[in-house]
Formats: sequence, C-alpha cells, structure tokens
Amino acid sequence: MGRALKTAVLVLPILLVGCKIATIRPLEPEGEARDPQEFDAATYVDALWEEDLPAALEQAVDLGELLPALAADPEAAREKWGRREGSGPFHVVVKGSGRVTDVDTSSRTGLARLDIQASDEDREILLQIGPVIRGTSIRDALPTVSFDQFVNQIQYADVANALNARTEEGLLASLEREELAGKRIGFVGMATLGEPPLTVTPVRIEPEGP
Repeated sequence: MGRALKTAVLVLPILLVGCKIATIRPLEPEGEARDPQEFDAATYVDALWEEDLPAALEQAVDLGELLPALAADPEAAREKWGRREGSGPFHVVVKGSGRVTDVDTSSRTGLARLDIQASDEDREILLQIGPVIRGTSIRDALPTVSFDQFVNQIQYADVANALNARTEEGLLASLEREELAGKRIGFVGMATLGEPPLTVTPVRIEPEGP
C-alpha cells in the first residue's frame, strides 16, 4: 500500500468522528402543508347545499322572461343573466313551470320535454330527470364557485360530480318519471345557455296540478 493511500485511510476515521449526521426536515411544520388528497368534495358540497344554493335559487331568473330574451338577442341575454369562467359558456339559475309533453326514459339520462308559457306563446325546454345527470350546470351556475378556489382540475370536477350526486340521490331517485307526462310541474334549476331547446338540470321539482 502506497504512503498516500495509508495516510488517507488513517485520516478518514478522524474526519468522520468530527462529523454530525443531520436529519433533513420539511420547511413547513408537520400538519401545515396543503395536501390536495385531503380535499373532500362531499363535505364541501354539504356546505354549499345548506348556504350558497338557497341564496342562488332566490336569484333565479324566470324562464317566462329569459326564453323570449334569448330568442330576441341571445348575446345580450347571456351577458345580462349568465355567468361563466373565462371564455367558457354562460350558465344561469332558472325557475319556471310548464306542462310535460313527453318523457324519454330510454336511457339513464332521462329527459322530460316541457311547454313553458312565455310572452303569450309556448316555448319548449328539456328537463333532466335522470336518474343520472349529465354536465356541470349546477356547479357552473353557482356564483360562489369558481375554478381558482381549488388546487387542481380534479377537485373542481369532483365538486360538479358531488353536486350532481346530491340531486340524483335527493330529488331524482324518488321521482316518478313515467307519471310526469301530461302534468304541470314547477321547478328551479341550472342551465347552460347554448342552442335551443334549453336543457335545465333541476334541484327542485314540485307538482302544480293535473
């Protein structure tokens, strides 16, 4: 063994004796780091359902006013009553009543076709009657919910799914779909302002007579 190598072998233990082994710790104290996995959409929606939703429903625009406005000037009507994220579609909270002229339950995303009295004439809309709901209209029409409140797109999507689930389980699960045809009903819900006929996702449905 060369003299230089022997010297290195002797010096190394001496150097190690003077060293401390440090434990690497996170910069944030335990429990303070924000973990996206801890977000619970159902709990978040519970609070929305009790506080934000009733306030939003009180501001619902009547379809008797909205439908003629959309027919006359769609852009102006969307700007007046709708809300949207960035350059996305407009969404609105609506209320109305009408007679069910047809019920389609051929799939789990059932639809009821209604005639709505507006400006002395009937205008047609579609009402989602489930038992499964499509789209994100409930989330997107609520004025207190926006994408920048969430850590990522997954949380934002989870909120939409949880809101739909609340309607599916609390309203549509017990709805007698096959009995709706020919009846008058009142409803409050959310809609995306696209091409007619307007499709409404209800959160409240009430019978109004035969």
